[in-house]
Amino acid sequence: MKIFNKNIFYLFTITAALGLTSCSDDDFSDGLDNQAPVVTIHEPTSDEAVAVGGEVHLDVELEDDVELASYKIEVHNDFDGHDHDRPFGVEQTIPWSLNQTQELDPGQTNYTIHQHLEVPENAAEGAYHVGIIVLDQAGNQSEAYVRIIVGEEHSGEEHGITITDVHTEDAAKGGEFHVEASVNAEHGIQTISVNLHGHDLTPEGDEEDWTYSNDFTTYSGNSAEFVEHIDVPANATAGEYHITITVIDTEGHTHSEGSHFHITE
Repeated sequence: MKIFNKNIFYLFTITAALGLTSCSDDDFSDGLDNQAPVVTIHEPTSDEAVAVGGEVHLDVELEDDVELASYKIEVHNDFDGHDHDRPFGVEQTIPWSLNQTQELDPGQTNYTIHQHLEVPENAAEGAYHVGIIVLDQAGNQSEAYVRIIVGEEHSGEEHGITITDVHTEDAAKGGEFHVEASVNAEHGIQTISVNLHGHDLTPEGDEEDWTYSNDFTTYSGNSAEFVEHIDVPANATAGEYHITITVIDTEGHTHSEGSHFHITE
């Protein structure tokens, strides 16, 4: 009688284990992929120097356990609190920014990015972030960034440019983002550049990984009150964002200040 009970117990245990395994397999076949892809940046390396007008060599590995969907290459400046000189002989410089998305062929679990990014001849010198954002077919997202130096990083140099009283307001999806600041430039204002990007955001459904970059040339003189309203896409991903305001004077010197804000539902 004892042996009979023990056999029943073993049979019940095996049946339960098979049931759990079957349930797990069904979940996977139903498309429950919760594992984010992996991004490995081999090149460029941290703080690698690149010439203005030169090239940034990308060597990046993408991996996913099920299927990769797409990747985006992003470049934005990291000028906060620093000044940057223009290259000799260049009439006008602007911060370099790039957003480039590539869809991948179905069925790929591994992909290597070998690409050369051309640095514009009029790129303002200084520190930049090169980012790779990758999505798998289930919508899981991963991102990795590396800091590079275009030309030289002129930290601590003073060229008589100040950006003070920076004021930003949180904005709703589909609404307007308001920003203002007091700008002074000893040698005159040539351009005020604005760059917006999100921080560790994961778009869902039809949401957009929203970035914004624009150069405003309507401001001039030695001082100005910078006031702008920027349209926020209705499908922008809600969360924390960063704004960088960069002032370029008539001699090509630049200075930037940054601030954080939120996009709300």
